[in-house]
Amino acid sequence: MEFEQLALVHIRALLRAAVRLARDVAIAEDLVQDAMLRAWRHFDRFQPGTNCKAWLFRIMLNCWTTRHQRMRQEAIQFFPEQYTESASAERTAPTRFSAEEIQNSIDLLSEEYRTALVLFAVEGFSCKEIAEILGIPIGTVMSRLSRARGLVKNDLAKRETRYLKAKARL
Repeated sequence: MEFEQLALVHIRALLRAAVRLARDVAIAEDLVQDAMLRAWRHFDRFQPGTNCKAWLFRIMLNCWTTRHQRMRQEAIQFFPEQYTESASAERTAPTRFSAEEIQNSIDLLSEEYRTALVLFAVEGFSCKEIAEILGIPIGTVMSRLSRARGLVKNDLAKRETRYLKAKARL
């Protein structure tokens, strides 16, 4: 009953973050289910009075890391050529960016930057909470957030420039 009151209220937040991490709803749902099952099994380890949401996110990110490593190893075994070449796809972008374009730009970030940005900007965790969730120093969190914002800003600026150049040629 205590688990239901403390943990289950965070399922939507976990699913939002999982969808952004996995970029696939089915995988995200499985990820949240795995995380909640682990949390339920190990609820005796939760320290009452601490941040349950952060505890659940840490569990989910651990599940993601395990799953992501396994999926990457399987992909490397079946599609090794994909991991030896760098693929860059040119995209056309509008001058005003939709939520989808911004999300696409965020999706291009490396996992460490994307995770920090999602936890901060989408889930509303503080830098201190993110540091605890990820098990890294707070300065590293702030650095990753700053770099993530800069990378997204630069990507959107490049998209804007390409769009304007293409429009000028018409």
